[in-house]
Amino acid sequence: MRKLGLVAAVAVCSLAVTAFAGAVTVSSPKVVSDDQFAANEESLGMDPSGQLLMGMWNDWHYNDGCGISYSTNGGTTWAPESFAPGFTFFTNDPNVPGTGPFAVAGDPVVVYDPKSGLFDVICQSFGGLKGGQVRLLSTTFDVTKADPGDPAHSYGLGAWRLPAVAITTGTANGSQKGSNGKFPDHEAGTVDTGNGPGHHFGRLYVAWAEFNGQGRSPIELAYSDNDGASWTGPIRVSDAGHQFDQDATPRVGPDGTVYVSYINGPNEKSTKNNAALIAKSTNGGNTWSRSYVAAPIPAPATSLPNALYRGGTDVTSSVDQQTGKVVVVYNDRSSGALNVWASHTASAGDLSTFTPALRVKPSGQTQFFPWLQSAPNGRVDLVYYDRSCDANDVLNCVTLSSSTNSGATWTSVPVTSSGFNGDTFGACLAFVDPPDCTNFFLGDYIAVSSTNTTANLLWTGNGSHTLDAYFASVNP
Repeated sequence: MRKLGLVAAVAVCSLAVTAFAGAVTVSSPKVVSDDQFAANEESLGMDPSGQLLMGMWNDWHYNDGCGISYSTNGGTTWAPESFAPGFTFFTNDPNVPGTGPFAVAGDPVVVYDPKSGLFDVICQSFGGLKGGQVRLLSTTFDVTKADPGDPAHSYGLGAWRLPAVAITTGTANGSQKGSNGKFPDHEAGTVDTGNGPGHHFGRLYVAWAEFNGQGRSPIELAYSDNDGASWTGPIRVSDAGHQFDQDATPRVGPDGTVYVSYINGPNEKSTKNNAALIAKSTNGGNTWSRSYVAAPIPAPATSLPNALYRGGTDVTSSVDQQTGKVVVVYNDRSSGALNVWASHTASAGDLSTFTPALRVKPSGQTQFFPWLQSAPNGRVDLVYYDRSCDANDVLNCVTLSSSTNSGATWTSVPVTSSGFNGDTFGACLAFVDPPDCTNFFLGDYIAVSSTNTTANLLWTGNGSHTLDAYFASVNP
């Protein structure tokens, strides 16, 4: 949940993009978390068929933990909103104790493991333990054992692995201490779904920034071959020349190579010489290459115009599952407004040469919170908030941009037809904040998961009472 002051140097190119060719089907957005309290920072897990979905988000209800819902029909209908057990000692009922050791949980990650048929769930958890410890904890969710009629008890505790398991073990300087700026943060995950040579089928990878309390936050990774029941790591990903990092995104290529992208700067407060970096592992995450510059970021942002909620420059990545080329996306103000830019490797597996960065969808308005995912057929999908729908640069719409040539060109479609003002509602803590709190917070990311025919999206928008999680699917 922490953001840096970020930036870099060097000019880059821009390129106009075309609209989707042929018919495009966009489902009507539907609210997934119709609640009194906020939902933000979405993650979306999906099985290979695209029919089984699990959404997660920061849940600002009484449990102040990780909210959940799931769908068994491709997002047409969703189970009533609930929460992930095993993290906090609260539930959404003040009279019912929780099942975890921490006061607060958030920054959720959910991915589907085709080897086990389970959803692997990870949340950052803190508060309540001696010394203010912060841990990344993992559990699993088995839809076949879930009761959608029992949201008050997380669809039945028998669907979960309890207690949740600690990923970080405290061996790194910042891990778990939770004081003086020491904590693991902004984790992201992926599962190796390949069966061929070089792959580790079913291996779960999680990467994060490890804030060590001394002005540095190197990138670390851990992996599990049993749905997070036990872990190998933490393993250092970023090299010695890059010590202040964020936005770690792990991805697996079609040959089993593991990549982690991230944003780097010289220190926590700098707005100079920042860049999108990436490293790779060819042995299942055990050792890592040096970090390569995918793109300099000449003019990143540390805030958003016309907004009380925070936002700025982020870095994300994916791998074309047909060509093996790595696509790196970030947002930058080189063109004037904060826009989304993309670069890709010139050849598969070679991180030494990236193409000049191009604007994905040139706009005079702000674009932020990009997130990437790849379909098995090679289509790369990118979702982001896009204020191109509002000449006044205030209201946020959602755009999906897709590429079928490893990020060389992009086609774009609006997912929402009208924008929302992110300052309409505060993210209020139940039973703590007053009804009209001023904690304006949309989170730091939204989500997309892709099949060969569909891109499924989950994001934060304005509900009838507060910030809610919304879902839509696009068939390009």
